[in-house]
Amino acid sequence: MTTAPSGSTDPARIALIGTHGFGASHLRNLARLEKEGVARLVGVVDVTEPPAELQAIHHRSLGELLDAVSAGDRPEIVIIATPIDTHVPLATEALAAGLDVYLEKPPVPALEELQQLEDAARAAGCSVQVGFQARGGAGVDLLADEVANGALGQVDTVQVYGAWQRDRAYYRRSAWAGRRRLNGRRVADGVATNPLAHSVHAGLVIAGIHEVSDIRSVTTELRRAHDIEADDTTFLRIDPVGDGPAVVCALTTAAPTQSPPWIEAVGTSGTHRLFYTDDVSRRTQSAAAGAAVKLTHQRLDLLENLIAHVRDRSVGLLSSLESTGAFSAVLEAIQSAPDPAPIPAEAVDWQGEGDAAHPVVEDIEETLRRSLAEGRPFSELGVSWADEEAVQVWTPPAP
Repeated sequence: MTTAPSGSTDPARIALIGTHGFGASHLRNLARLEKEGVARLVGVVDVTEPPAELQAIHHRSLGELLDAVSAGDRPEIVIIATPIDTHVPLATEALAAGLDVYLEKPPVPALEELQQLEDAARAAGCSVQVGFQARGGAGVDLLADEVANGALGQVDTVQVYGAWQRDRAYYRRSAWAGRRRLNGRRVADGVATNPLAHSVHAGLVIAGIHEVSDIRSVTTELRRAHDIEADDTTFLRIDPVGDGPAVVCALTTAAPTQSPPWIEAVGTSGTHRLFYTDDVSRRTQSAAAGAAVKLTHQRLDLLENLIAHVRDRSVGLLSSLESTGAFSAVLEAIQSAPDPAPIPAEAVDWQGEGDAAHPVVEDIEETLRRSLAEGRPFSELGVSWADEEAVQVWTPPAP
């Protein structure tokens, strides 16, 4: 196997598995990196036909690609942008071939598979970067530092707010979308584990909750307005072991409009709210300190970070597989709960026609904000469409 020497300035050789869906975003990013001389796309893998311009480098499997390419075109890094239930087998295959991996989120559909994948990476001497894009923004680390060093006083909660809008087409785009299971395998799709997974993961990082062992319990209330199997309107409360802040999340894809999601550290001496998709934040100290201060934050591309790491292993990964333990535990809590019950029809206003139609849950934005402010599930707020039977408490398995 030929690999580039440490410190090589040659473009990193990249293969992409999955060219449709979010894979299209990777193709656009790779085109940018090719122009900059940072990366070179040497092959794509897809079970369906890729865009016409990729036919010459298209293969039906990673093994087929590796057999077909010359030593000079053998990939160093494989990007995996495929259905969630295929992540572990594809990543394991890539690692066994000695390739570093960029794996879309969530990395695994079950907590037990996280250790399996970590073991495979360790045995191969390779690394896995997970596509939690919020970790590319420096704002997450800034808030995490402020929570850890007491800059905001005592922080009791880190709040995560996400009010997005998804139409019927979004959940009809593939066989696995909106599913908890498919063909006997766990898929683990849902608002907190897929579209707004970035915010949940970043909230855990900011609160200093990194490992499964950092979690005392996870409280969930899962509901759905869409005609799907998974949750689209969700309350989460992650309580830590020890005295650190809890992470409280209120999320939906059934909002009247789509607004930037945010994560806020709430302390006795101030608050700091990060709009991670925009890389801006607003810090408010005590009343005596004056008005809120707006900050902007730099962003690093996660693939570029992985390339730098592959070239020089002393460069740390921004979103390593090992850093996703706590998130994978939250995913396990969600998947261990009963299937989400539908929100009553009288509390849902469907707007638009056909595949463009989208649901709006009654008073959803106010409900999300109240849930965060009080740190309580929807059903404890007197919300008409909530159901206390949907509230579940999960605790991590004994080590």
